[in-house]
Amino acid sequence: MSDFKESLFERKSFIYQVGNSYYAIGGNTFAGITDSPELDNIELFRNALKKENDRQIAKYLDKILRIANTYRADAREYYKVKDRLFRFLDELEQRDLKEYQALQAQVFEVDALIEKYQQ
Repeated sequence: MSDFKESLFERKSFIYQVGNSYYAIGGNTFAGITDSPELDNIELFRNALKKENDRQIAKYLDKILRIANTYRADAREYYKVKDRLFRFLDELEQRDLKEYQALQAQVFEVDALIEKYQQ
């Protein structure tokens, strides 16, 4: 499982849902998201996925990647952010394995979408 944590922290930042909460997670990024406009983009992204609208998927994927990147921590905070994320993931895995696995599935889905839509 450690490989997943390490690789998650090195990926492009994206906004993931864990339970009823949203988090920007990725390269030097771990922050809770509560801003409504940002969450609206997640819903629009999900709708585009449901409709299989490639143009909209690409648009909102790029938008969410850019938004999540704004939560990137200063390089001096690298180890603090990494430690917070790893503790969060360890606690999630212990507390709710199903949510942990759902997060893993989201990460792998986003990876596939990035590969498809980000040339």
